[in-house]
Amino acid sequence: MQSVGDMARSLVLRTNQVQLRQQMDKLAVEVATGFAKDSAKKLGGDTTSLLAIDRTLAKLDAYKINTTEATYVTTSMQNAMDEMQQRSQTLSQTLIAADLTPNSTLLKTMSDDAENAMAQVLNGMNRQVAGRFLFSGTATDQPAVQGVDVMMNELRTALAGATTAADVNTTLDSFFGAGGAFETTVYQGSNNGLSPMQLSETESASVDIKATDQAFRDILKPMAMAAIATDGTLGLSGDVQVDLLAQSGRDLLGAQTSIVELRASLGALEGRIEETVARNSAEITSTQLARLELVGVDEFETATKYESVRGQLESLYAITARSQRLSLAEYL
Repeated sequence: MQSVGDMARSLVLRTNQVQLRQQMDKLAVEVATGFAKDSAKKLGGDTTSLLAIDRTLAKLDAYKINTTEATYVTTSMQNAMDEMQQRSQTLSQTLIAADLTPNSTLLKTMSDDAENAMAQVLNGMNRQVAGRFLFSGTATDQPAVQGVDVMMNELRTALAGATTAADVNTTLDSFFGAGGAFETTVYQGSNNGLSPMQLSETESASVDIKATDQAFRDILKPMAMAAIATDGTLGLSGDVQVDLLAQSGRDLLGAQTSIVELRASLGALEGRIEETVARNSAEITSTQLARLELVGVDEFETATKYESVRGQLESLYAITARSQRLSLAEYL
């Protein structure tokens, strides 16, 4: 049976072990993180400044998510529009020469090329990233536009009865104009633009580019004119077909200004986002340094204390083990 002295000694040893283990745990956390485990104690109970710094860092983390998303969206839009512009430029060079090659087979080939180009542009308008359609306004869960087959059928319906190039031009102006079939039938997105994304305390980014923007209509109209020019259901004369194809080439070349201006506007926004990312990054660094000044620890000094406490704990374990082996026989 243990004496009172033995029980007291055992209790003291266990208490010391617990205290040393707690110190080791605390010091291990501080060595790993570089910050005091008990921030309130280090600051003397006044954590006002620390809470303000942590709130700032939390906001900056949220802004980082927004700037990453804004960068991803604008870059993807820029890439999609670059493809549209390149395709339309190539097509315009082909169509401009239509009046130099008044051959029905060649004219049909030009129309087919225009239809393929229009299909590529429509597909570009339906570009999506991370499950979000880019040019659908707030309806990011659905494609912006119908496919080329729907477009061609709508064009055939709208142009039924047209016999001259002037008739086709007038009808296409209505088709791609406000309230026309392109806007009401082909376009499937929302008329509402996306809300601006907050990038910092003072900066926000509004990426409000939809498939119904005028720059896209300016490209699609000449493509549609060229694609439908030799369509058998309309029965347009050869001269009218040539006129439409040549005009579509000129109009498509002129439409480059609109797409370039839209891309330039988007490029300016990309630049502003990059500048905001740099400023936010600098603010994060300075705020983290301020936090380190408040509740940071000297890692070398802390590591030294850790080794000291570990040595004490090992010695205490050794003493405890020896004391538990004591017996009356060993004493005598």
